[in-house]
Amino acid sequence: MNALESGKIHLTWSDVNLSTLVDVLIQEYRARAEAKHIVLHQNIPSDPIIIRTDSAIIHQILDNLISNAVKYSPHHKEIVLRLHHIHHHESEYLRIEVQDQGSGLSEDDQQRLFGKFARLSAQPTGGKHSTGLGLSIVKKITTMIGGKIWCESQLGKGATFIVELPMTPTT
Repeated sequence: MNALESGKIHLTWSDVNLSTLVDVLIQEYRARAEAKHIVLHQNIPSDPIIIRTDSAIIHQILDNLISNAVKYSPHHKEIVLRLHHIHHHESEYLRIEVQDQGSGLSEDDQQRLFGKFARLSAQPTGGKHSTGLGLSIVKKITTMIGGKIWCESQLGKGATFIVELPMTPTT
C-alpha cells in the first residue's frame, strides 16, 4: 500500500495470456477450495485471451479476487470465473468476473468495499482472517492499468466481482 500511495510502482507492459494465468491460479487455489468442498469453475473461451498489461499487476488482481471468493464462501458452494470480450463506444475490453455463493454484501458494505482497512459485515469462513487492505489495493492497481472494478451483490445471494480492462493500454 505504501508503494502505491507514494507512486513507487512502475508498470511493465507486456502481452499476457489470461487463459493461462487463470489456469495457474485455479490450480493454486484448488486445494484450499477442496478443503472447504468448494468447486472452482472457469468459463473462458478455448482460444487464448491475450491482453497488453502489467503481468504482476493482473496476477495480483486475480489472485486477490479468487482468494477472497474461497475465503468468504461457505463449505459446499461453487465459484465461477468468467472471461469475455465486451465493446463500449468502439473500444474493446476484457471483462473478468469472479462469482461466489457466499453471504453477499449489504448496500452499506458495498459502499465501503474498496476502502482502506474496510471491515464489513461479511466474515471469512473456515477460520480465516482479513486485514481489510486487499480490495483497496486491487482497486488502486486496477485503476493504474486503465481498468475499473466493481461488485454486484445481494445480501444472502453471493457476490460477483467484475473487472474491465482495455485490451490495449490507455496510459
